[in-house]
Amino acid sequence: MTLRDAMVETLAGWEADLPSDWRVALGDIGDDFDRVGGDLEFEAWEPIFPARRGRHFPGQPKGAHALAAFDGIAPQNVRCMILGQDPYPEPGFATGRAFEAGNLASWNELDKMFSKSIRAYMQLIAAARTGDQSLSESFARWPDVRRMLCDPDHGFEEPSAIGDRWVRQGVLLLNASLTLSRFKVDIDPHQARGHLPFWRPLMLKVIATLRERDQSMVFIGFGDAAADIFAAAGLSEGEHGSYALVLRDHPAFAERVLGRENPFLLCNSYLEARGASPVAW
Repeated sequence: MTLRDAMVETLAGWEADLPSDWRVALGDIGDDFDRVGGDLEFEAWEPIFPARRGRHFPGQPKGAHALAAFDGIAPQNVRCMILGQDPYPEPGFATGRAFEAGNLASWNELDKMFSKSIRAYMQLIAAARTGDQSLSESFARWPDVRRMLCDPDHGFEEPSAIGDRWVRQGVLLLNASLTLSRFKVDIDPHQARGHLPFWRPLMLKVIATLRERDQSMVFIGFGDAAADIFAAAGLSEGEHGSYALVLRDHPAFAERVLGRENPFLLCNSYLEARGASPVAW
């Protein structure tokens, strides 16, 4: 079987999984499976995850599905769009939202993940929420941030709840690809020539739709895949009247991201300068 055939079988009609307000706002996008390399092989035992809405994948987090990022947030309420790369390469962690890990009982369990990405990301969040920028100066501060996240006195939600906080604040947590089958840190062909190109039209349509509104908007991109999509959408880094774009390396390369100006504080600075409320990260 080829990856294209498997994706046809799994994802045909995926637009039906979008909430109705997003279907109306985005219009018809379609499922152009010719964007998936026809020579990519796919083994019958391999997963394509997260699963479709209403379908179950063994061990998946509660409520996880490929288009979960669109749940609970209406297009008109989005104030910040975060764009990562692809789902966490473990079906038990992938929820359908960017930089959210499922099936974690506590923040201590982030150390189970081989990637530094969500840990470095949470260092940036902790620094933005507390105002202590030293928390995100290097990955060496992760143990301090982990202790803070686990201390009830600091008021951080559990891993399963913090994503809901951001969504309620108007943050759209997207990945450049909403599904995954094979993964490599330096990009597997399944990613580069399969899942990423398949989902690209949706990402471009989301960006165009959000820019059409008459309200201030911040886009934050992490990694080369996100930067490439924003470039294709005609966005450049910096402030541009109705929108601002902040680009960073992917937090999996923690030391390339930490120690730089905090993207979440930049987001709030832009919003506040235009009379909008900041995001309570």
